[in-house]
Amino acid sequence: MVDKSIGDYFISDPDDASFEDDLLAAPVIAAVPQPVAPAAEAPAPAVPPRVVTQPVRVVPAAVPAAPSRKTRLAEALGALMREDSDIQAAALVSLDGFTMASALPAGIEPDRVGAMSAAILGLGERAATELGRGHLSQVFIEGENGYVVLVAAGDHAVLTAMASADAKLGLVLYDMKTSADDIGAILG
Repeated sequence: MVDKSIGDYFISDPDDASFEDDLLAAPVIAAVPQPVAPAAEAPAPAVPPRVVTQPVRVVPAAVPAAPSRKTRLAEALGALMREDSDIQAAALVSLDGFTMASALPAGIEPDRVGAMSAAILGLGERAATELGRGHLSQVFIEGENGYVVLVAAGDHAVLTAMASADAKLGLVLYDMKTSADDIGAILG
């Protein structure tokens, strides 16, 4: 009696013979799990395996360095210049007259601006105190070609700005005070 099971039927089909040849010609790779012998049955190796260890160097994740104080002061002056187009030049000056940061056009020396700012600030503070006006917060100088404005930036510096003659002074003062507050926070 001939067995007509499904497997016999397909294998004996003449169309499947070429398909079966294609399968035999192409290798099939499969992962076969290997049996693990119990530890007691495993023969001891003749020579113990040598374990080589390499030192592992752990590299910490790169943490971006905080910008320096000088960089942050320069960025604050740059922001002031970008925000207010009426401000033509700016400098941050210590109470001793040293220029800490500046955004000045060619031909204006930062050291000269620093020295003049300290002198003006000293005179303004003395006048305010002796005339009973309290602590000096700003000095405002008007010339025929524009303005020079000095605003206290914290307890240790003054922000000096030069503005055009047609500047909107309220906006200039507002922007300068905002920048002076930021600079005061940077200086601590």
